[in-house]
Amino acid sequence: MNIHIAKVIRAGRFTGRRATLTLALAAFAAFGAVATFAPVAVAQDVAAAKTGVFAVIYERGSAYQGSKSIAEQSNIKEHIAYGQTLGHKFLAGGLLGTLTEDKVLGMVVFEAENIEAAKQWVNQDPGVKSGVLSASVRRWQVTSIKAYQGK
Repeated sequence: MNIHIAKVIRAGRFTGRRATLTLALAAFAAFGAVATFAPVAVAQDVAAAKTGVFAVIYERGSAYQGSKSIAEQSNIKEHIAYGQTLGHKFLAGGLLGTLTEDKVLGMVVFEAENIEAAKQWVNQDPGVKSGVLSASVRRWQVTSIKAYQGK
């Protein structure tokens, strides 16, 4: 059909409403085919990715003692040491908010094979296991990041 349309256009016989409708249908057919195959291509790209970037948001857990500072909470030193087990997969981390008024305490960004592996690592965190911290894990679809050099 597309070869026929090209010949008619070159011959100058492709004008009017019928021509417009034919072009619209041809375009729809072409883009419909692309839309049908695009999800498959995206799924293959995602499956081919070996690692992802994940953000963990740490909040006060049920065992967090409000009368103590973050440094005085049980298992916090172990929590910090555990973070070092990420090695080269660690991308960023630190405290968030005021630590005295906010429920959210900190965040860690790291690479993992998949969301399950990221959650497994978080569930082994001594701060989370003890209930001093609660954590939520999210895949971070990084679109842009500027390196922070202590500025």
